[in-house]
Amino acid sequence: MKKLKRLTALLSAAAMAVSMLGMTASAESSNEKTIAEIVSGMTTKQKVEQMIMITLRPWKSGDSYENVTSLNEQQKKLIEEHNFAGVCLFATNIESIEQTAALTAEIQQAALKSDCGIPMLIAADQEGGRIYRLTTGTPTAGNMALGATGDPDLAEESAKILGSEISALGINTDFGPVVDINNNPSNPVINTRSFSSDPELVSEMGVSYIKGLQSKGVIATCKHFPGHGDTATDSHTGLPLINKSYDELKKLELVPYSAVCEQTDMIMTAHIQFPQIEKETYTSISTGEKISLPATLSKTMITDVLRGDYGFDGVVTTDAMVMNAINENFDIVDAAALAINADVDIILEPLYIQTTEDITKTEKYIDDIVARVEKGDISIETINKSVTRILTMKQERGILDYKAPDTAKAKQIVGSLDNREKALQIAEKAITLVKNDDDLLPLDLGDEGSVAYFYPYANVENTMHFALERLKKDGIVSKDVTADCILYRDHKADEFEENIKKADAVIAVVEMYSAANLDKTDEARGWQAAFVDDLIELAHKNDKKVIFLSANMPYDVARFQEADAILAAYCANGMDALPVDGKENPAYGVNYPAALITILGGNSPTGRLPVDIYAVDENSQYTDEILYDQGFGLEYNSRNTDISYGDVTVDLDNKTVTVTVNGETVPESEYHVIFFTYEKTEDGESLTRA
Repeated sequence: MKKLKRLTALLSAAAMAVSMLGMTASAESSNEKTIAEIVSGMTTKQKVEQMIMITLRPWKSGDSYENVTSLNEQQKKLIEEHNFAGVCLFATNIESIEQTAALTAEIQQAALKSDCGIPMLIAADQEGGRIYRLTTGTPTAGNMALGATGDPDLAEESAKILGSEISALGINTDFGPVVDINNNPSNPVINTRSFSSDPELVSEMGVSYIKGLQSKGVIATCKHFPGHGDTATDSHTGLPLINKSYDELKKLELVPYSAVCEQTDMIMTAHIQFPQIEKETYTSISTGEKISLPATLSKTMITDVLRGDYGFDGVVTTDAMVMNAINENFDIVDAAALAINADVDIILEPLYIQTTEDITKTEKYIDDIVARVEKGDISIETINKSVTRILTMKQERGILDYKAPDTAKAKQIVGSLDNREKALQIAEKAITLVKNDDDLLPLDLGDEGSVAYFYPYANVENTMHFALERLKKDGIVSKDVTADCILYRDHKADEFEENIKKADAVIAVVEMYSAANLDKTDEARGWQAAFVDDLIELAHKNDKKVIFLSANMPYDVARFQEADAILAAYCANGMDALPVDGKENPAYGVNYPAALITILGGNSPTGRLPVDIYAVDENSQYTDEILYDQGFGLEYNSRNTDISYGDVTVDLDNKTVTVTVNGETVPESEYHVIFFTYEKTEDGESLTRA
């Protein structure tokens, strides 16, 4: 009988005894003793394996690579013969609900056949917004959009959507939320993945997001400790450096960790140097230069700061160790030894595993770490603590009591109409109106008006069709209103002068992903700015008003001040196909439709900028002047006259509803009462119109 089976029996017995005696402390002692027993029965090699999380990157087949959507024999054998902590999945591993549920079950069955038989953490970067992995799920509005709502309850609701969907598929760990503070507008990797530049808002949102995930039985992972928001370098491609003192970090980057350390299950480290704090250096294997140990490998950062000063005793995982920040500067075994000695528990993706040769390298990597332990370079006591933390977390989140996902239930949850409707409503609350000259918005197109909609990528077109169809169905826009949808990539603005003349107004979209997108002279990335500059000038020459939609990073609202109205949406996920009721639809973004619905009068913008917006100079470079403060936002009333907002009192006994606005009772003739049935089951929550 495997130790895991004995563990389950002991836990069940302990739970029964505690239930009868009402002694919570006894349960904790019994659980800790049982985990300790498991750890003491493991070999050093098994313990080291339990500290490694692998990935299933595309597998080399001949001269090409194929996405891994089910385990091949080599991968299955690798998992069966080792005792890994878990597997991290990416979008390339996920095709459909049925396939993904089968893959996670296959992974767990292989893990159960290993010597220790310990079920795995199956993780994904399902952050929401532009970082999501479920190809038919609900991406949600994203963190910066949630920051724009200013409502922590919406962060929790959004995380519940994400958590319910990945949990239904057998993915038990989310590498989210991001609690980095995006105080650097030039940040190329965090930006809209951050809630805000305000540390208090990030803290509130982060805690609520954690609650939402955990309520669905999903492990939450806050990242990237101690902060990745104030960098202009992406650690996937280079080794960033933040030249701040510990006191400076405590006033900004570390503020969220005071709030989340007591709540979160895991914390992921950042591959970033902090030379004012970490004095130990390493000679880069690429350049031969001395470099400061990044936070991932820093005992000062992990043991002294995170474990000591902030009291975190949960699981610490590295970010992927194959990222260039680590891979190009450190020997992989040296990096593992430094991380483990720094009190990191899980080494995430130390190598790519894409061939049988890579499997051999992985096995050698494990043996080399074991040799370091036996040599005394790595403390076995540290190893034991880490494995204990990992198993304790697995136990507390129910992972040790593995149950295969129910595909039929998953199909009711993943990408459900209810989830996507909630996500759209949250996105609508995030839309931020920054400028509205002459009260241009909401746009009134009358009975047969038309708008020219200019967008940079082909997958954006359907967002207008989706929004118009919805608004026409709700009677907010006339059924004869039209949109001229124009993909402008590889075009010049003057090609569309006739389209502009025929339109009643122009909507111009930019998807900003880096500061280079603002510079129209940048040949590779400035084409959007060049086109929209010319478009605004051409539209004004023809006496047409221009609405500028900042679809992704909101910093571009400072760049296009000549527009007559400006809105920010915070996530540029498109819509490859219009959703069809009753089918497993491709995932689509909700921010674009929310912005268009707002522009056309179906939603009142209430969002507030979650970051400071800096003015740009004549060369499209950021200045020190703040053009719009964090918290800025304008409003207007929608034309959705069927709905008014006020205080509602419901008397269930007498079946009466009273509505008051600003303390005055509203006559029954001026409002509608709509009843919904709310149901909460093991599979999730649903809201059905009665």
